[in-house]
Amino acid sequence: MLKTLKFRTPQWVHFGFGTAGEVGPEAKRLGAGRVLVLSGPNVAASGTMDPIFDSLKEQKLDYAHFDQVEEEPTIPNFYEALKVAKEGDFEVFVGVGGGSSMDLTKMVAALMVNEGKLEDYWGIDMVPQRGRPSILVTTTAGTGAEATRISVFADKEAGTKKVISAWNILADVAIVDPGLTVTMPSKVTADTGMDAFIHALESYLAKGSNPITENMSVDAIERIAHNLGPAYADGANLEARYNVSLASLLAGITLNNSGVGVMHALSFPIGVELGLTHGPALTVIMEATMRSLSVAQPKKFKAVAEAFGVDTNGLDPWEASEAAVDAMVMLSESVGCPTTLSEVGADRARFPEWAEGAYANRRLLDNTCRNLSVEDIVEILEESL
Repeated sequence: MLKTLKFRTPQWVHFGFGTAGEVGPEAKRLGAGRVLVLSGPNVAASGTMDPIFDSLKEQKLDYAHFDQVEEEPTIPNFYEALKVAKEGDFEVFVGVGGGSSMDLTKMVAALMVNEGKLEDYWGIDMVPQRGRPSILVTTTAGTGAEATRISVFADKEAGTKKVISAWNILADVAIVDPGLTVTMPSKVTADTGMDAFIHALESYLAKGSNPITENMSVDAIERIAHNLGPAYADGANLEARYNVSLASLLAGITLNNSGVGVMHALSFPIGVELGLTHGPALTVIMEATMRSLSVAQPKKFKAVAEAFGVDTNGLDPWEASEAAVDAMVMLSESVGCPTTLSEVGADRARFPEWAEGAYANRRLLDNTCRNLSVEDIVEILEESL
């Protein structure tokens, strides 16, 4: 089928060591009078913020710092940040950290212009106007949130995550400085790295993929396959940090343009109920999900195996697919991520409800390369134990 392609990224993307210093010039270009920087408390205490603040000072920009973004931002946490933003009437917003800080920043900037409440915007393209300018600076190599139109919040009452997907919240500027990831603990390196891997993998297999995103996805898969282990083993390995950071950015771009599928639909209740960050919430269902999907995309699974360095000459499609899945699982295990639901204490009694919830998420299920029933999804969960 000859597809019509659409492809969108932030207006500007800065990648490379030292690019955190672009925050000040970009904020000035975007018309900053006052700048609000948003981060979590751990990032605030780590020294990672220094180049961002120095850059703003060099441009003689007035700024304030909201440093209370939660690891999995809740709806009340969002309103705390929005109150600070509105009271200060800030012109430009800088989100620094992992996906949590960047997701929250997107919607704070949006609600400086759009009326109503955060809850009014759950769903697809419900944000009518672009907000005030935003600059997103990632300190992890995993979420790709700096390049996506997605904003995710934990809804504790509902026991799941709520998603806003809107082109009008895409950042004006994305900054990926691999130097900011050097101090990441090994566990965070592993969790976010596997998150990026699965973004690349699911977007590669998605119905919404296209030749542009497919090439980027395979590049990201290969970079993570060969560099996540070294980055996990030695955080000061700059070449590994560079490659995993670039892979994460590429995966964020492919997720943004191709979308993802059933794994993400399942990861929301799994993550909230079991207290898992996004990477492990995906890795615990990766093996069974990929085996279920491999029947739909044998050529792509062969390409994934080859990205890991597997010699597929002489392998039939099923053998190549199995080699690809085995390589994924070995990567996850090598960096200490859980690969089964039993490892994280999942209750089998919850599977039917999780499956029903995932099946109802048509934005993701309709983008999955295999048509799955509720029973199929329950089977994936059972095989993930």
